[in-house]
Amino acid sequence: MDPRLKIILYGNPEEELSLLMRLENQQFIPQNCKIISQFGDIVSCRIKRKHLDSVYNSKEVKSLKAPNVVPADDYFNDNQIKYTYNNHNSESDSITSNVVFGVIDFGFDFTHEDFIDNGKSRIEKIWVQTGQYAQPNKYGYGKYINKHQLNAALKDKLPFKKLGYHPGITDLFGTGTHGTHVLGIACSNGKVAKKGFASNSPIIAVDMGSNLVNGSNLSLGDSVKLVEGLDFILNEAGNRPVVINMSLGGHGDAHTGKTLVEQAIDTILIERKGTAIVQSTGNYHQARAHTFGDIKENEKINIPWLFKKRDQTPNELEIWYGGNDVMTVNIIDDRGEVLLESIPFEDEIIKSNNDEVGICLHREKEPNTGKNHINILINGKQKSKFWTIELVGKKIKDGRYHCYIERDDKGQSIFLPNIVQQTHTTNSICNSKYSIVVGAYNQLEKDKPILPFSSSGPTVDGRMKPELIAPGYKIKSSCSASSRDSKASHKLTSKSGSSMAAPYVASLIVKILEKEPHLNILEIRKKLFHSCDPFQVKESQLEIYRAGNGYINPKKII
Repeated sequence: MDPRLKIILYGNPEEELSLLMRLENQQFIPQNCKIISQFGDIVSCRIKRKHLDSVYNSKEVKSLKAPNVVPADDYFNDNQIKYTYNNHNSESDSITSNVVFGVIDFGFDFTHEDFIDNGKSRIEKIWVQTGQYAQPNKYGYGKYINKHQLNAALKDKLPFKKLGYHPGITDLFGTGTHGTHVLGIACSNGKVAKKGFASNSPIIAVDMGSNLVNGSNLSLGDSVKLVEGLDFILNEAGNRPVVINMSLGGHGDAHTGKTLVEQAIDTILIERKGTAIVQSTGNYHQARAHTFGDIKENEKINIPWLFKKRDQTPNELEIWYGGNDVMTVNIIDDRGEVLLESIPFEDEIIKSNNDEVGICLHREKEPNTGKNHINILINGKQKSKFWTIELVGKKIKDGRYHCYIERDDKGQSIFLPNIVQQTHTTNSICNSKYSIVVGAYNQLEKDKPILPFSSSGPTVDGRMKPELIAPGYKIKSSCSASSRDSKASHKLTSKSGSSMAAPYVASLIVKILEKEPHLNILEIRKKLFHSCDPFQVKESQLEIYRAGNGYINPKKII
């Protein structure tokens, strides 16, 4: 059973749980399961806790997953906020694009001039997933804000209050929200920010909200809400072509493109022509959160896991290895005390001084990857400076393993630097076969180096991710109102990251689909990658795993 599913197994039997499921056959649904959205054999669903065990064990179910927290790709505020007035074109093109721009993020400032033409909003609809549930919708949470409501609010002195939606509610210092900045890169009409290539596209947005998790307000909703956000955008787009931008994902998982979110993405892209989903590769190249190696039978390998001083946040470590191997872990603290000597495929409590400090979950042949999975979860009560994870090879045919420390923005733990591996550090949900994944380079330097934090591929199963690179350093774009403001002040803010590179590429795909709206994903990818200039390796051959097909060249598309 999925480790997180085990954690939510006990509680109020009548509580309805939101889950992701992979069906054995997409035509057959298990009993006591309400389907909300479906992409082939991947569904989001609602199941009462009392039925969870029976649904999990039913013959119709291939895989059942609890929701995972989905963080926005971290980025770097450059604190270069300034006013600017009509430095660029004053309006979008007069003809509305036939291609919808969809975005899943948080904090969309609909009052910013970059998204208003002739007093009217260019945003067709926002689904505020954390909004108070008022009007019924098929998902059972959040609220919709339509274009009529947005336009009415724009005439009000207090537009945020009128709609009950403040995009910058978590922005205390006026640095601007992630979603507004990303949207401006792609879709600005040029009134304030530089005009985006999708300046005349209708916009459909999903605001996943911003939750304080492990000290970070970049932790958004969860994997179920993400899949349902994709469903919402596609339903609203109807028969129109659509490009969806997502700059989301953490460190963990198997990096083989087999999460249920990634399988849903691939199904969408295979089945729906005129559709692209663009994702940032992540900013984890320097996170010191990944290592890998090979182990022999009866060999023991020490993996030092270092904790931040006085860290009281939960920490998580994952080990993925071949389904034909058997490995166990021993956990030893910084005083040499053995906290756990694990048994293969058993779930065990980790204790220190008779206190429960965590749990070690060990799953055999996870159904989507076929790999075995060790998941060590710490509850924040451990007081050690470091643990040694002693990996033991019991029965070995392959021997390769990958270890990931999950992202923790307040108390990020790391591996000892001399064992860190910087390849295979793409974000946790960007490894599907057909999504278009973008890394970031410094466009301000002559030799255009890849930014040091931009994550590296390949995927664990050997595919190229990211597939291209785009500008991502000190990108000036639309700045949302802060929590103290009643509407946008029409500012720019500067941010760096692969989050800034992805919407640039997404907006260029809009230009491709405007000319040829019926292209399938293979044709879109071919045209896009043929529009790249080659990357010249400058420092290490490993750089190629961060560059993909090279630098996107907009002139070859426009």
